[in-house]
Amino acid sequence: MTEKPQINQIAQKVLSNDILLQKLSNKVYRLMLEEIQNERDRNPNYRR
Repeated sequence: MTEKPQINQIAQKVLSNDILLQKLSNKVYRLMLEEIQNERDRNPNYRR
């Protein structure tokens, strides 16, 4: 599998760069908020 070394390189780059790590964290946070909102839309009885 040739993707694993490439993913490892990207992960190391992100982990060693504070700006990239912050951007990734922000993106993950926004995606999680979006998923919570989608779940609430699908299920009105969804609890926090």
